[in-house]
Amino acid sequence: MSYTKTILSGLKICGLALAIVSCTGPTADDALDEVSVRFPIPIIENGQSPFYLAQDRGYYKEQGLDVTFNMGSPELNPVRMVAAGEDEFGVLGGPDTLLVARSRDVPLKAIAILHRNSNFPVVLVNDDSEITSVEDLDGKRVGFFFGHISTDVLRSFFNRAGITVEEVDIGFDYSRLITGQVDAAWAFTVTAGIDLPAQGHPVRMISPTTVGIETHGYTLFATSDYLDENKDIAERFVKATLQGVADAVADPQAAVDALEARNPDLDPDISMQRQLAYNAVTSIGTPYYLGYMDDEMMSETYERLSELGVLDGSFDLAEAFDASVPQDNQPD
Repeated sequence: MSYTKTILSGLKICGLALAIVSCTGPTADDALDEVSVRFPIPIIENGQSPFYLAQDRGYYKEQGLDVTFNMGSPELNPVRMVAAGEDEFGVLGGPDTLLVARSRDVPLKAIAILHRNSNFPVVLVNDDSEITSVEDLDGKRVGFFFGHISTDVLRSFFNRAGITVEEVDIGFDYSRLITGQVDAAWAFTVTAGIDLPAQGHPVRMISPTTVGIETHGYTLFATSDYLDENKDIAERFVKATLQGVADAVADPQAAVDALEARNPDLDPDISMQRQLAYNAVTSIGTPYYLGYMDDEMMSETYERLSELGVLDGSFDLAEAFDASVPQDNQPD
């Protein structure tokens, strides 16, 4: 066979094979779809460990993805960055902020919730405080993190309890709680709720569950337009991430190691405590499979936000999430 015929024959074979794999191989870096993900906070912490574990174990690459993780901040928050097209996917501490944005005509859609009924947001008081219930906070100074997902949860908490507090923006600075400059402070059970006692500052938690408020944890989302045009990429991203979630639950030490590889200054004992706390409220198994979300979860959140008056308008709640993405893309 002539050289020319050999080349033509090879091209035909390659053309027939395109439906299966590229002739240059499916693992070439230039064949990967590049996507970026915006986290909700500017620090490395255990809520991110499933994503890092999925990256380290090659799950994203197996799904044909090259994923970059970006840190969030008040200025570079996930809602803003995803809506602007700077990132394809975002992660929020719960679906609340997404629903508020949706009410303001920001077309965001949730594609997975990692922690059902996690109830992360709480109020902290010093262990020696005389405050023992939410009613005891009436008229007291309470530390908030304005713009954080906990803000609306705490306001709903106090509204349902029928009390009024003086709000003080403390961000992540808990020194004002420790020194008594505020009587109580916002927190996540898996962050300050663990960190402060470990640092020698015992605290007690007062949970919004005492007035019937259930909240949910890490929420993955994209814009509706992006999902309409790139649902296959979204499904692959979710599948790889959920494999990382499953691995973080099965092997918490590996999850902690993935964090320490990115920040060697983390305290390994505290990181393990936090990882186990996240794992304890991670949706996994039957009936709440990985990434589970449903109408009831979203409706309860919507009604609470509506009751608080933070939604700028009504909208079709079914347009705010796609439960088929996690349901149909469980890891093998």
